[in-house]
Amino acid sequence: MTTATHTLIQLTDLHLVGEGDDFPGGVDTAALLERALRTVLDVGAAAGALVVTGDLAEHGRPEEYRRVRALVEPVADRLGIPVVYAAGNHDDREAFRAHLLGEAPSREPLDQVVRVGTLRIIVLDSTVPGQAHGSLRPGQLAWLRAELAEPVPAGTVLALHHPPLPSASPLAASIPLLNREELGDAIAGTDVRVVLAGHTHVASAGTLRGIPVWTGGPIATTIDVSTPGTALRTVAAPSVSRIDLFADGLLTTSVPVGAEVMAEVPDQEMEPKLARLRAAAGLE
Repeated sequence: MTTATHTLIQLTDLHLVGEGDDFPGGVDTAALLERALRTVLDVGAAAGALVVTGDLAEHGRPEEYRRVRALVEPVADRLGIPVVYAAGNHDDREAFRAHLLGEAPSREPLDQVVRVGTLRIIVLDSTVPGQAHGSLRPGQLAWLRAELAEPVPAGTVLALHHPPLPSASPLAASIPLLNREELGDAIAGTDVRVVLAGHTHVASAGTLRGIPVWTGGPIATTIDVSTPGTALRTVAAPSVSRIDLFADGLLTTSVPVGAEVMAEVPDQEMEPKLARLRAAAGLE
């Protein structure tokens, strides 16, 4: 059986508010995050990192980042893995740095490189302060090119909030990453294996210059893209994403949070069935 060389867990679009504040969209996002983190504990045993791709806070307030930290960090500690944070358009760079990362406040983009064994995770801050759309500065793209000039053994995962893709959601399509072609130029021919993003509140996949792009499903409300015209309908369908990197490929999997359980079959019943299926397929 093929085994993943690296596994990442992705959360995105948490939209947390402070204790006692109005729920965004009428949804208790803290309660949803707590449920999602229980799912992370279930699926994250093999994970090397937890990647959170933006809109951690609803208003960018200090108390919101402290709440994110209080909920997320203990789970990562239990799994023994780092948390890699990217900023979204609802986030405030100064409060993000001071109250989540424990750094000195700064308005500069939150770009960083994190190594997980032989895998490199590069985070780009695609936010435009005060705006919902995204863009990358020339200096950020130059920095990215310099980082990617030297490949690493397991390759690179690029994480940012705004996906470099079109969207089936009219709302998301109105607040895109403006210079996605320039990002494509920067990563084409490099060791970038997948781009992870959020922002659209729609789980979706595509490619940029032949490189897979995965837009994870949100913790907060999901947009129903079956709605006709430009009307907006949101549903409660939170999910967690699992990204498995193999020597010769990758797999992205959307894991539902809090879905109704229809059946459960224990290991001792499933393993003999799986063994017979693997044998029939010549996998053993």
